[in-house]
Amino acid sequence: MHATPWSLDEFVAHDVFLSLSPSPSAESHAETTVDTDALEAQFEQRLAAECARVEADAYARGRADSERSAQATLQDALQSALSALGDATTSVTMHETRWVTNIEENIAALAVSVARHIVQREIDADPSFVAGLVANALAQYPIDQEITVRLCPDDLALCRQVIEQDMNGARTMRWIGDASVARGGCLTEGRERIIDGRVDTALERVYRAIAQVQA
Repeated sequence: MHATPWSLDEFVAHDVFLSLSPSPSAESHAETTVDTDALEAQFEQRLAAECARVEADAYARGRADSERSAQATLQDALQSALSALGDATTSVTMHETRWVTNIEENIAALAVSVARHIVQREIDADPSFVAGLVANALAQYPIDQEITVRLCPDDLALCRQVIEQDMNGARTMRWIGDASVARGGCLTEGRERIIDGRVDTALERVYRAIAQVQA
């Protein structure tokens, strides 16, 4: 039997430890996977923190803007109120004189109204009241002048009778019933003067004196 010599390669032993150790590519891939997860976690944390910061800043800015807007609105309202108050004060100052004048005129009108009522009551109570008024007016004229006497038609008859009895023909007189003369008044006319004894004229003079109104 012929024997075959062994080759040296047949005695090569395989390193079992080398085959069990991870390959460089696998180890590198594992390390890469671990690093990516860590980066993603860090990114998510930073993103969450940034979102929270942005939200907080936005809330703070919104609140500050709201406070500024409310303060501006309040300031405008206050300024408007102060302006209105100033205008009202100016208006009161400007119109004070007119208001006082109106009050004086109202008081004068009330006084004249009361006086008119009193005079009318005296006329109704004493029909000879007009005769006394005419006699006082006639005393202002010379005795030799002819005097025209204008009276309310309702007062004419009685007044003429009383005056002519008192004068007993000593004065020449002309009597006229004038509807423009109110009861209780008279209007006498001579050559040089006219005496207005009408009630309305007298009350108007009283009104102007009280109210300080110029004619």
